[in-house]
Amino acid sequence: MQILNESQKQLKVSFREKLKKKILFWFHLTNDPAIKLYYGYGNENKIIVFGHTLKLSPLARKNYRKNIFNNTYGLLRLFMVKVLANAKLQLQWEDITCDTKSGKDGFFRFEIITEKPVAPGWHPVKVRFTDATNSFETFGEFFVPYKYQFAFISDIDDTFLVSHSSNLRKRLYVLFTKNARSRKPFEGVVNHYQLLANTGASRDTHNLFFYVSSSE
Repeated sequence: MQILNESQKQLKVSFREKLKKKILFWFHLTNDPAIKLYYGYGNENKIIVFGHTLKLSPLARKNYRKNIFNNTYGLLRLFMVKVLANAKLQLQWEDITCDTKSGKDGFFRFEIITEKPVAPGWHPVKVRFTDATNSFETFGEFFVPYKYQFAFISDIDDTFLVSHSSNLRKRLYVLFTKNARSRKPFEGVVNHYQLLANTGASRDTHNLFFYVSSSE
């Protein structure tokens, strides 16, 4: 009888977990462990790769529509996250491996000193997550800049994207009704940034851009 009770409990938990996952899926969310890996950077002697581990996160958006309800919920989903602390992680790049754990805020950072110079350009990297029940890999990239390039630091809102930062009503309208594919740049700004990217650069390389923003 005790074995039957334990079996019933397991079935009940399993059903509850499946139902929970189904409901989250309807809202385009997942409670499976996830790694949010950001673009890394480095130089010829050092590599830095960082990101967050999450236990609740939005699923990747596949459809972009000009619908206020879809865009509003798409925005709100970005804040529906729960961090995963103390997650065991391993980075692998070529023949180098490095282990670390995420902090209380879910943030992790790999900093690797290399024995041989790292060539300029983009390099693929992977990070493995492992716990008692899950093991998976996430792939990303880090960039080593070419020598003698310019680097440009640019704001985003009302610098190249129309945001109406000084008008609250218009700013909220853009924020809740537009998405990454429907936001409009200022006239002529695309050509301007392309000229900056190519100034002094060779045919196969482009100058670096760093984008900063404290708003939407």
